[in-house]
Amino acid sequence: MLLKDKFYKILKEEKDGDNGKYTVAILPDCNVYDGHFPGDPVCPGVCNIETIKECAMMLTGRDLRIKAIKQCRLTAIATPTVCPEVVITVNATAKEDGTYLVVANIADDKQSYMDFKGTLA
Repeated sequence: MLLKDKFYKILKEEKDGDNGKYTVAILPDCNVYDGHFPGDPVCPGVCNIETIKECAMMLTGRDLRIKAIKQCRLTAIATPTVCPEVVITVNATAKEDGTYLVVANIADDKQSYMDFKGTLA
């Protein structure tokens, strides 16, 4: 896993079939913030997408890559200071061709930060 324990840390993991819920701490000391606004860190969208992918990998127990992104909406700016802890909900439905349709959301108790829908293989 690329970002686990560097960009984020899993605090709680819940699985129920195709559904997973991951409470994560966004780690403010990650070196990604050296270039993604020092002094005013903002979570890069690509890191949020990778975090969703890694949660889908934990849910399915498979090594996955993104095959297609059908929808990805950044609904608010996530920062390690504004939302140091978020919940990532993931639904990963296996398809006949061996891929997974993944629908995911990153949010906290105040707002949603990203909605994602895509195919992982």
